[in-house]
Amino acid sequence: MVGQATSGLDNLIDQQELEKTQANSLSDIFRHDPAVNVGGAVSMGQKIYVRDIGEDLLNISVDGAEQAGAVFHHAGRINIEPELLKQVEIEAGAGSATAGPGALGGSVRFTTKDPEDLLKDGQNVGALLKAGYSSNGSGNKFSTTVYGRDSGGILSGMVSLVDSNFDNLEDGNGDEIPGSESDKSLGFVKLVANFDEAHRLSVSYEDLNERGDVLYKPELGNANNNVPEPTKGDRTTTIINYGWNPQDNELIDFSVNLYHTDNKQAREYTGTSYDGGVKSVGTTIENTSLLGNHKLIYGVNYRDDKSTLNDVDTSPYHFEETGEVWGVYVQDVVDVTDQLTVTGGVRFDDYHLEDVNGLEFDDDGVSPNLSANYALNDQWSVSAGYAEAFRGPEVKDAFKLSSASNDSSLKGEESHNTELGLNYDNDNFSLSAGVYKSVIENPIGGTVPWSKVAVNLEDDIKSKGVYLRAEYTMDRLQLGASLKKSKVEAGGETVTRYVYGSGAVSIGDTIQLDASYQFSNTFEAGWNMEYVRSIDDIKLQVGTDTLLTEKPSYTVHDIYARWLPTGNEDFSVSLAVNNLFDEQYLNHASVEDFEDNAGWAGIVGSPDPGRDIRLTLAYSF
Repeated sequence: MVGQATSGLDNLIDQQELEKTQANSLSDIFRHDPAVNVGGAVSMGQKIYVRDIGEDLLNISVDGAEQAGAVFHHAGRINIEPELLKQVEIEAGAGSATAGPGALGGSVRFTTKDPEDLLKDGQNVGALLKAGYSSNGSGNKFSTTVYGRDSGGILSGMVSLVDSNFDNLEDGNGDEIPGSESDKSLGFVKLVANFDEAHRLSVSYEDLNERGDVLYKPELGNANNNVPEPTKGDRTTTIINYGWNPQDNELIDFSVNLYHTDNKQAREYTGTSYDGGVKSVGTTIENTSLLGNHKLIYGVNYRDDKSTLNDVDTSPYHFEETGEVWGVYVQDVVDVTDQLTVTGGVRFDDYHLEDVNGLEFDDDGVSPNLSANYALNDQWSVSAGYAEAFRGPEVKDAFKLSSASNDSSLKGEESHNTELGLNYDNDNFSLSAGVYKSVIENPIGGTVPWSKVAVNLEDDIKSKGVYLRAEYTMDRLQLGASLKKSKVEAGGETVTRYVYGSGAVSIGDTIQLDASYQFSNTFEAGWNMEYVRSIDDIKLQVGTDTLLTEKPSYTVHDIYARWLPTGNEDFSVSLAVNNLFDEQYLNHASVEDFEDNAGWAGIVGSPDPGRDIRLTLAYSF
């Protein structure tokens, strides 16, 4: 990306990559991206970390609908069905003003498929049928998607139904992972109207449900006080996107995004039933204007959140708190010369929170960014950038509402991200490398993991690292290598997921190697390896206890193959073997193992699954 050191897209996961892994869960989506980590076998316990900064400090959206609130701090906030996805965009670190409010550690944007993505040339009506099997958990997955358009190409639509069923998974030692079973169902409808070349309107509705006997605290492993209990998770999202882009007017590329999302869970624990959720309603209005050598992007955001809990054991039984944020932003990309591109922007965000105890919080902040890219020649370019981001107090996760509170002096968090990059690109070989340093000031959390009072922590979260990606392509062969080396500390101590939860984690130095070969026009195969180096001698002060732990290294190999028996895309057979050699490991994005410390039994995440052989048959007509 030219001129995008801290102000643009860092990585793109496309539909082809998702099909290679036959993604079933959040962790599968990012399985081969070292910048993004998602650990654990229990899908409800999986959380996203971008450059080791967690989902609470990211701006995460589905077709523009921000997924802003968590239902339960021991569970992940993102519930997604990979079958729907067209692509995933990752912006690592505080960056562009267009990233949205609260993007302290960057943004993750999920984009779903359109009917046009599925229709073939000259086709007006079609269907895609898929049937998949996973050996680990004896899982089955079936999907049916029907799509079509009118003869004039103005109206198009699609309906997708997905159903999957997985028993408890097994780890690399062949032991069952309790609470990892999952039954999922999805209903998805999207209608698109291309009124003319300038006007486009899409309306979509998604209803995603997950059921199963899930661990009470899904991010922790099975223990006497953490057993599988009946759990339901639901996310419904309605999204309207409108675009106006007249071809003869460079001043107008206008878009409006409206959304309503409702993310909720219903659980039982020791015979007690309770449920909670977070509803968000919001909009983004944006325009892009081309003015000479300037590409000017400007707009406004607004989001209203409500977190609610219904708890039959606690009078008055119903709890809620509300928050809202509005922002205005502008980002300018300037082609100064043929070699130099400069991009700069700023956003202003204003937050208001009325918490469950009636306290009100108002805070606002300005987030500037500036970066530049200079092309040394046709192959080499260098970039540098600096960006800030602000996030004010937001609604708590629903399951905390009956017992948690906020410090009366609570204020917003700020991040500062500095990055240097180097890029090389020719016909067969490409290389990208960089270094970064990020500091998150005034992080909001508890002084101990079990704290019921949210405060601004004394210690900043400091993250620094280097990354590298090299690719070589020759005819039908593709080779790649990635390196990520990072260190995350707060107050001189290694940051752990157990202490910082959805805010930050520490991942060992990571090397990924990948290769693929197109044997013919109908058969492709590939391999991926990930090595994560150990983090040793971790020493933490948690409350009155001094805790010692380590994060052992692991190496995971995946292979895949895709075959078109009929010679075209009408019928495909896909095979993937994840964790080929049955590696037994605790993912570094999972809760660390503290069980060797006296009195800390049960404080450990679930291991990742062992070998999983996946087979998918797809037929379209």
